[in-house]
Amino acid sequence: MLSYDQDNQTLNVAVLHKVSSPSGHYVVQVDIFKNGEKILSSDYRSQPSASDPFIYSYAVNATSGDVLKATAFCSIAGSRSGELTVGENDRLTVKAAPASSSLPLEKIVLPEGFSIEVFAQDLSYPRSLALGDEGTIFVGTRLPFDLIDSGEETPIYAIRDLNGDGVAEESEIKVVDMLPNPNGVAFHDGSLYVAEIDRILRYDDIEANLDSPPEAVEVARLPYYIMHGWRYIGFGPDEKLYVAVGADCNVCEPVDELNGTILRMNADGSDREVFAKGVRNSVGMDWSPSGELWFTDNGRDMLGNDMPSDELNHAPVAGLDFGFPSCHSGSIPDPELGSNDSYSCNEKMPPAWALGPHVASLGMRFYQGDMFPAEYDSQIFIAEHGSWNRDEPIGYRLAAVKVVNDTAIGHQIFASGWLQEGEAWGRPVDVQPLQDGSLLVSDDLAGVIYRITYSA
Repeated sequence: MLSYDQDNQTLNVAVLHKVSSPSGHYVVQVDIFKNGEKILSSDYRSQPSASDPFIYSYAVNATSGDVLKATAFCSIAGSRSGELTVGENDRLTVKAAPASSSLPLEKIVLPEGFSIEVFAQDLSYPRSLALGDEGTIFVGTRLPFDLIDSGEETPIYAIRDLNGDGVAEESEIKVVDMLPNPNGVAFHDGSLYVAEIDRILRYDDIEANLDSPPEAVEVARLPYYIMHGWRYIGFGPDEKLYVAVGADCNVCEPVDELNGTILRMNADGSDREVFAKGVRNSVGMDWSPSGELWFTDNGRDMLGNDMPSDELNHAPVAGLDFGFPSCHSGSIPDPELGSNDSYSCNEKMPPAWALGPHVASLGMRFYQGDMFPAEYDSQIFIAEHGSWNRDEPIGYRLAAVKVVNDTAIGHQIFASGWLQEGEAWGRPVDVQPLQDGSLLVSDDLAGVIYRITYSA
């Protein structure tokens, strides 16, 4: 929350950033803008409080009508902004998610014949999606960056559109459990698998027990990394469970053999192995019709607005190295960890497609439904969550990558409009095709799941 003291020419920025350790996870930087121009920036090495609001004050010379804005950056990832107009009584914070009934869906731009509607609303930070055998949509959730270490719990949802009208009524939305940051969800052999930061749980025979979910069974333990710790999971055609374990940093040498990898294990957690390494932060994966793994990966920060690119990667076999931390986007040696004379990015696996800088490419699925036109068959739909520290925001949309014979040959924007004049009212996270061929899209900012359909 911002307030301005005109008598003392002071801008007060009240911050609530709940963490477990204010010296290890904190607000690292606050930028102040006046009328769109940055006028000062302050860096910090800790924050005053772990759980209570705290205030930073800045000397700012402003008069009535000036627009002041503050952006606070988390030391791990993410940022929040607030603004006010001097002379007004209002104190403004980051815009809350609008009510789903007022979401400006008319601003979403789709190819001709496609339409988008809200499928489920009033959800708490919906993220990863998984589809059960009987049509249940399971939804993982995760707190925003500034609350991820707060200890608060969020739901795992189970949603059934029982009357088939394309909208999930409140009575059709169940809560399976409340857990700390249960981002990853996968369905296999009648059971729901859920990934928290440091463990994977299993809920057996879940679709028959949505009103009274069974006790969770722990399948595997994972390292507890806060940064890039929101696990994404999926089952491959080999019946194995795949787990993305992001790097515990922006860029660094791995702290252990699991850091910056995709793991593979049996459904019961046994025989765990590293399937792919050099993967900075994957939050989306799927298998092509031929059974080969593809996944998104988020590029490092702090190399500028336009590099490196996020990646769409293809891992047809185990044991490949995709470059992190020494090589980015397949061709950019890291200035600190990859620039020695003997190093070559050619030693690493290049991306199948460059998706763009800082777009935050997350969930992805191969489309194999019957509703969309034939040109979308076996294309990959990718949710772009959007940039958090780029001068000009980018992303906040859906992309489509054309794949032929397990080779990416083209890329286009499929849906856009969640970003308007530099401000985002929605942030796509994951995509999930349904049995009828429609496409679900989760949005953790607006708190909804959309359904995209096609009619000729």
